[in-house]
Amino acid sequence: MKNILRLIIVLFFAFFIQMQAISKDVTITVISDAHIKSDKKDNTMTPSIAKLLKAIEQTNIDSSDYVIFLGDNVQNADRVDTAMFSKIIKKLNKPYYTVIGNRDISKTRGMDKKEYFRIVNKFSSNKTSKMPCYKRADDLIFIFLSGVNETFPTYKGYYKAYELEFLDKTLDKFKDKKAIIFQHFPVIPPCEDEMRQTYKPEEYIDILNRHSNVLAVVSGHYHRENVIEDKNKVKHISVGALSQTGEYEQIKIYDNKDGTYSITATILSVQ
Repeated sequence: MKNILRLIIVLFFAFFIQMQAISKDVTITVISDAHIKSDKKDNTMTPSIAKLLKAIEQTNIDSSDYVIFLGDNVQNADRVDTAMFSKIIKKLNKPYYTVIGNRDISKTRGMDKKEYFRIVNKFSSNKTSKMPCYKRADDLIFIFLSGVNETFPTYKGYYKAYELEFLDKTLDKFKDKKAIIFQHFPVIPPCEDEMRQTYKPEEYIDILNRHSNVLAVVSGHYHRENVIEDKNKVKHISVGALSQTGEYEQIKIYDNKDGTYSITATILSVQ
C-alpha cells in the first residue's frame, strides 16, 4: 500500500512539472524607447525612424517567435507619430505586441490609452488593445502592464491598485503556466536614477514573492541594459533605448526539462 501511495505521489509531481513545462524554446525580440519623431516640415527620414526600420528588417530574418515594444514608442504623444510608428511595425512578419510608455500618452494632448490603441491598431496588426492584459504565447503567459499616469505625465511609474490586482489574479489563474511580464517601468531599477524610480515598487514585488511561476520581468525606460536576478530567481531584464544607441535585445527561454529554465538576453544593434 505504501509503495502504491509513493508511486501516486511521484506521478502527481511529474504531472505537475509537465503542466508547467514549455513545449519548445522561445525567442522574443524586445525593442524599447524607439522615440519615433517624424519630420513634419521637410518630410525627410529621421534617425529614430531609420533605426526602427533597420531593427524590424533584421528581426524579420532572425529566429524570433515574438516581438515586444516596451513603450516610449514615440517621442511625444502625437497622433501623426503614433500612426507612423504603427505603419512601420506593420512590416513585421511575426506576432508583435506594444506596451505604453510615459511619452506615448497624455490626456492634455488628447491621447489617452483608448485613443493610442485606436490609432496603433488601425494602422498595424498589434495584438494588444488595452492595458493591463495578458496573452497566451505557446505555453507561456505574456502579461502586459502600464504604470503610466495619463493625466499628469511623469517619469515615475506607478502601478495602481487595479493593475496590481490584475497581475495577482492573472498569476494565480495561470499558476500552472510560466509567465513573463512586459512593462515600461522597472520595479527593480538597473541603476540609480531618482527621477525615473517607480513609486512604491514594494507592493508589486510582494506579489512576485507570492507566486512561483514568473520567469522574468522585462522593462525599458532607464535607457540602460542590465539583468538582475531577485531572491526568487526572477530575472529583471532592463532593455536600452533603440533611439540612443541603436540597440535592442533578444531574449531566449530554454526549458531544461527538469522543472527549471534558462534565460539569456543578448544585445543586438542596428549600427
